[in-house]
Amino acid sequence: MVGAITDAPANPRGIGRIFNSPIAGFAPFIIMSLFSSPNSFFYAAGLAVLTAVVIVLVNWRMNHIPAGQLDWAALILFGGMLIAGTIDDGAHSWLMENANLMSDIAVLVIALGGMAIGRPFALMYARLSPKFEAEWEKDTPGFREWGLRGCQRISVFWVIAFLVQLGCQVLTQFGSSSFDNVLWNWIIPIAALAWAMHRTRAYSAKLRGEASRFGAEPAAS
Repeated sequence: MVGAITDAPANPRGIGRIFNSPIAGFAPFIIMSLFSSPNSFFYAAGLAVLTAVVIVLVNWRMNHIPAGQLDWAALILFGGMLIAGTIDDGAHSWLMENANLMSDIAVLVIALGGMAIGRPFALMYARLSPKFEAEWEKDTPGFREWGLRGCQRISVFWVIAFLVQLGCQVLTQFGSSSFDNVLWNWIIPIAALAWAMHRTRAYSAKLRGEASRFGAEPAAS
């Protein structure tokens, strides 16, 4: 893993930079969360799997990095959903109603679990920067604590966004019919995701500025 990280381009450009970020890593989960419904489960799950495959291939081919925890989670979860929904009618019926809830719960488990063990998902993206990785491996005084704190903060942004997603879906699916409208189905969830994307980019820029005192630059953005 470390070898793959240190072989990554120092400054990905164009398409490579777009795919080399936690925002891209969340794309399959966002697709399932927003678009899976009783009438569109197979389409949403298929698109989520396809998106995860494209992200893995682009990062492997252009950025020379292996699949990360978000990529593996998306491939296993949504691929498993597709298989289960295809071979079992009972599973298909259940997934049509609950696949979006499972997607949000999976993100929260990944993000909170990584934070709990000191391995926030954003750390992998930060370590794609050779300068960041070099300082991490040298264990420069104060650097790992600073890096982990920044990655934990980025993780919190996405935990909040997907908690909002999950709350909206619970209300629209199990609450009164007054919640089943465009505000709770689309406007609030999309606003939460847009906020998380904005905060991730803004905070990553702040971290890049702070990294100069260590001579490193985190890649997450």
